[in-house]
Amino acid sequence: MADVRLAPAGFSEAPEVDVPARRTLVHRARVVAFINLVVDLIAITGGYLLSKGIIVSTRADAVSRTPFSLSGRWVLLTIPLWLVIFAAYGLYDRSELDAPSEELRRLFHGITVSIVAIVMITFFAKFAVSRGWIASLALFCTLTVAAGRFAVRKLTGRLSASGYLCSPALIVGTNEEARTIARSLHRHQRLGYRAVGFVSVGPAPTGSVDGLPVVGSVDDIAILARQTGVAAVVIAGTAVRADGLLRIDAALQAVDVEIRLTPGLPHVSPSRITIRPLDGLALLSLDRRELGIRQAALKRMFDVVVGTLLFVIALPVMVIVGILVRLTSRGPALFRQERVGKGGQPFVMYKFRSMVQGAEEQHEQLVQASGADTVLFKLREDPRVTPVGGVLRRWALDELPQLWNVVKGDMSLVGPRPALPGETARYSNRLRTRLQVKPGLTGLWQVNGRHELPFADYIRYDLFYVENWSLGLDLYVIGKTVPALLARRGSY
Repeated sequence: MADVRLAPAGFSEAPEVDVPARRTLVHRARVVAFINLVVDLIAITGGYLLSKGIIVSTRADAVSRTPFSLSGRWVLLTIPLWLVIFAAYGLYDRSELDAPSEELRRLFHGITVSIVAIVMITFFAKFAVSRGWIASLALFCTLTVAAGRFAVRKLTGRLSASGYLCSPALIVGTNEEARTIARSLHRHQRLGYRAVGFVSVGPAPTGSVDGLPVVGSVDDIAILARQTGVAAVVIAGTAVRADGLLRIDAALQAVDVEIRLTPGLPHVSPSRITIRPLDGLALLSLDRRELGIRQAALKRMFDVVVGTLLFVIALPVMVIVGILVRLTSRGPALFRQERVGKGGQPFVMYKFRSMVQGAEEQHEQLVQASGADTVLFKLREDPRVTPVGGVLRRWALDELPQLWNVVKGDMSLVGPRPALPGETARYSNRLRTRLQVKPGLTGLWQVNGRHELPFADYIRYDLFYVENWSLGLDLYVIGKTVPALLARRGSY
């Protein structure tokens, strides 16, 4: 992989963060946890009220048969029990809920245990509640709590992106993986971490990397953590040897910081990794994940059905776009370009023409004038783009004809970015892995920034997809595509 030196927008020499700032971040995190608790309380109470009509009164109150009798009022006293169980599952510890999937998993267990506890309490207290009420309580509380959690996650994401809840972090290592971590934290500030500098594993740290300072050597990691007041230390697993990890862990035991370590497997999904003990050792177990015959057939069936449906729906729009392209500039409406598909086989990819006729002849001249990456050459203000083409590109309407490539079988709905022949000619054996599956109309590269990404991140997302494919991952990418298009991030 080519070494791509990136200086992301917003990266600069980071000022030191003092220890009081660290305490402020902890206080803010506690405020968010309290907000989460209050929202859960409101959501659970709402779930009880929505299901109250199915409550059956106690035997002593059976004559009245009122919808919300004495028994119902006593049952309301079980609401705080939910909060206690949620707290036991760590649902108010923000540091343990970075991944939405982990929060959903804990929330499911918390709700399940809470319902079981309610059943036991009503049984031993001899409250005559119906099974229908228990079922409705489980349904309504699940809906209301999930909605509340979603709202709080959106709130914390916005607060983190604005810097209010963003915790400063040091990154141990200066290699490609460490730089990838810094780019990811910069791009996804909603995760709640902000890289303030690198810690060199080598003996003589100097200068900066990608606009962030190298603040010191790993030998002084504890001092550096205190001086910068960071809340976390993120270790790039490929940059540090095992004995170095032990020294870092020992040095940071006396410092109030979180220690995060990558497994040194940059293209492996966390869902494939399981930690298993072996005589005091921690073994990383990797689940096999390959696109077998049945999985490939399922993916192809999904592409044909959904691709055909989308093509039919988009056909009127494509007719209008094609007419606009022909009326506003000289040349054909469709642009045909050779791309490389599965197994390195070439195919013709279709797009609506968004540039003036003969734009490819001007390619080399613009590349030399801009000094840009010759592989992923893309200008924000490309003089070859027509006025209509600029609109098409911003909304990705120029890519609608690729639905026909999907139906034909040249492409898939989700997959790696369709590569150019000149690009694949430079691939190493490792990079050729991305040619094991069909290229996609959309993919992880698109929903994570499109043309704002450097070449290294394009490849990283593509390899991650190839090595961790699942139908669930395809559905996730498709679900993220529409918001990504509406945000128009990296669309030019």
